[in-house]
Amino acid sequence: MSKRQYPVEMANLVCKFGDKNLLDYFEEIIVPAFFDKEMLRRYGDTKYFFEKVELVTVEGRVLLVGRIIKDMILEREQVYSRGEGLVPDHDELQSSPSSIFVLILDVHRLVFLKETRFAPTLDNFKSTLESFLKIKHKAFIDSKYNELKAVGEKVTKKRLILENFPPSLELIPLTSAQSIDDFVRQYDVLRSVSYKFADRNDEHDNEGFFEAVQRQKDEVGSKKTEVKHSNPEGLNKESVIEEVQAATEQGNQTVTLVGKDSSGTVLRGDNTDFQLKTFVELVSHTPAVAATTLFRKFIQLVGDGLIGVSTPPRRATEKLSFYRSAEDE
Repeated sequence: MSKRQYPVEMANLVCKFGDKNLLDYFEEIIVPAFFDKEMLRRYGDTKYFFEKVELVTVEGRVLLVGRIIKDMILEREQVYSRGEGLVPDHDELQSSPSSIFVLILDVHRLVFLKETRFAPTLDNFKSTLESFLKIKHKAFIDSKYNELKAVGEKVTKKRLILENFPPSLELIPLTSAQSIDDFVRQYDVLRSVSYKFADRNDEHDNEGFFEAVQRQKDEVGSKKTEVKHSNPEGLNKESVIEEVQAATEQGNQTVTLVGKDSSGTVLRGDNTDFQLKTFVELVSHTPAVAATTLFRKFIQLVGDGLIGVSTPPRRATEKLSFYRSAEDE
């Protein structure tokens, strides 16, 4: 009997504090946001939280791993009976689907596995982490304020916030070259393609044009930079396929395509429509153990050229050396 294959998605997690990055506030904000077991995000009657979060070392790389749980109450009002038709029947059942996440800290790539049906999504993960980061940032500012006031320093929380910007978070799905090709070829007329340039972690794009635009965005301090090609008569799809593949290889740009299919229906797509999806078998559902399988799948895809990623910057590896497990040295 074959083992179950679990779906895996991957994304670039871009966490910024103004000009600073995730690792610049790792101990002060990131770790508390993930590890505080009291943290809870409510959305209606549904609760989201992290569980079994750990820092583990796999093949010399430090990974932040854990599980996100979606705790909810399923409610029914009626059931169908062949003899009676619809019959009122109120009942409630707790359900807690989950997903495992692995954050490769030196390159900020997220590997995400849905363990169950109706499991939390990447969007659920983003919203939950974003909420927790804002709470821990506020706690950091309050703590810093009280600490400085205690030693007689004149300080305001406004000044501290200007010195320690609130967090921003983007989660950009990594894409598949084949999926891009398949999606673009659905268009009969592709009228526009636009690229939104996100803030970056400590990395550079390999594609010259996109690196140049991204660098210029960073230099002028732009919060929103877009490049758009449009032609009502239709763009060259072959060239668009190549360009979109280059743009999305490292997960630093969000792409939006607009046009019409052969039936004249408006067709709109973005990174989520051609994101990279793969499958793995798990020998264990303990996140710290599953992390090895998921990390090796990521490395395999990088080796196969399906994922583009820069060499981890030295400042990131130096920062993370403190957390590297001795037994993995």
